[in-house]
Amino acid sequence: MNRPTVVIVSDVPEFAAAATRRWLAQRSVPSFVLAESNSLSEFSEGNFDLAIIGGVSADTLIPVLHTLKATAKPLIHVSKLNGNAPQGPITIPEAPGWPDLLVTIAEQILERERSNAELSKTLETLAKVEQQASLGRYMLEARHNLNNALTSILGNSDLILLDSSALPAVQRSQVETIRNMAMRLNEIMQRFSSLQKEMQLIEQQGQKKTARKSAAAGA
Repeated sequence: MNRPTVVIVSDVPEFAAAATRRWLAQRSVPSFVLAESNSLSEFSEGNFDLAIIGGVSADTLIPVLHTLKATAKPLIHVSKLNGNAPQGPITIPEAPGWPDLLVTIAEQILERERSNAELSKTLETLAKVEQQASLGRYMLEARHNLNNALTSILGNSDLILLDSSALPAVQRSQVETIRNMAMRLNEIMQRFSSLQKEMQLIEQQGQKKTARKSAAAGA
């Protein structure tokens, strides 16, 4: 799995050093990108997973927050403003022990984002599977009508070919083509019937396995 990318925005090198140093003690360490408050244009597309802001002057903070909030990515602001921080990002005080609190909150955010991304992929996959299943169900339901139509085409083409001497060669060839294509379609429909039986058998076997596991667990 790809490592998450954490952007640390600070004009104070010691802030970034403290944050990354604390994170290196963790089992899972993200990729860090260090940026100053005046060089955020490359992050305007949101090519990161989490932004941490600290060591930024009050005059610079508002434009930094505006740029990063536009990406809709999660933000953490480590603030010295003692409760007067701007509304929007998660704010923690830059008090003794702040790196520990920062890493704890950041890891929870990254885990949440990872779970949400996996959920989105799962839902997308389920939607595609459901579309395919709907198409398969429609084809199985339409199979009876298609078989009736093919039977009619085959029957009538056979009757015509029984008296093919009355037909010109070109028309006889055309009727034979119609009959051959109908036969090919009939073979395809037979494959659908076999596939349906196989799917039903697999489903029954899966239900039996589930029942045995439930019985064993109950015992």
